Amino acid sequence: MSQLETIIKDLNGRIAALQARIGGAGAKGEAAVIEQDIRDLYKEIAVAVKQLTVLQDAVKALIDQYKSVAVSEDESKVMIRSFVETIRVDSLGSSTMMAEGWNQICAGEFEKAIESLTRAVKLNPTDTKAMELLGWAYSYQGRYDEALESCLRVLQHEPNNDAVRNNLGFVCLKKGIYGEAIEHLSRVIKSGKDRTAKLYAHYYLGLVYLERQMLEDAIFFFSKATVLGPNLIEAYYHLGLAYAAKKMTGAAVREWDKCLKLSPHNWWAKKAAEQIEVVRSEEG
Repeated sequence: MSQLETIIKDLNGRIAALQARIGGAGAKGEAAVIEQDIRDLYKEIAVAVKQLTVLQDAVKALIDQYKSVAVSEDESKVMIRSFVETIRVDSLGSSTMMAEGWNQICAGEFEKAIESLTRAVKLNPTDTKAMELLGWAYSYQGRYDEALESCLRVLQHEPNNDAVRNNLGFVCLKKGIYGEAIEHLSRVIKSGKDRTAKLYAHYYLGLVYLERQMLEDAIFFFSKATVLGPNLIEAYYHLGLAYAAKKMTGAAVREWDKCLKLSPHNWWAKKAAEQIEVVRSEEG
């Protein structure tokens, strides 16, 4: 029996003992003592629950740390997954296969997600949430033509869906259609009704301009993304790349250092550490 099981068994025993005392013949005579014992037991359990909650959060952090260390994905996959994981589960409806697809995306099981979400769309061709997630799953796998098709199908039903338009902008970026990428992402920013989509639209626009070597614009949008999302570690990483491309080494290292301070075991932090090492070796 584990130590925790022993503690739980002891607490159950104390509860049973109090129940027996309350039902006993001498309960009235020791009412005040019984009441105090109940209060003490309640407080003890409440403190234990809080401590266990803290421990549970620590274990969750360990899981995130493990995933960051174990991940072997390329930058595109990490960027896409970062956005999808911000989608609220309760906004996706109750469809079993759609919920399953969302969970598979967050678990990195993208081929399975495509299968689940494809079935969900076949069963309900007007299910825009399933189509939306299917588009992200296709994007993750680099199947950008299919992702584009899914995005356009959603926008036929929901032309003001900023999350989908964000994905459309990202897909255009990956296909090298920069003008359309800028158009879609700028529209998300102008709308501003979806705060998460607006944040990532700034970040993705930074990627567009970095790709095109329009460094001042890239720095502007990456910087804006770090203001809108102070914990968006990938924005700091790419802001550092933009500064490095302008030969502003000091500024680049400062941004990469922020990645390390935000989450030292994160995939982007590891990339930032590699960049700092490269800069220092070149200076040496």
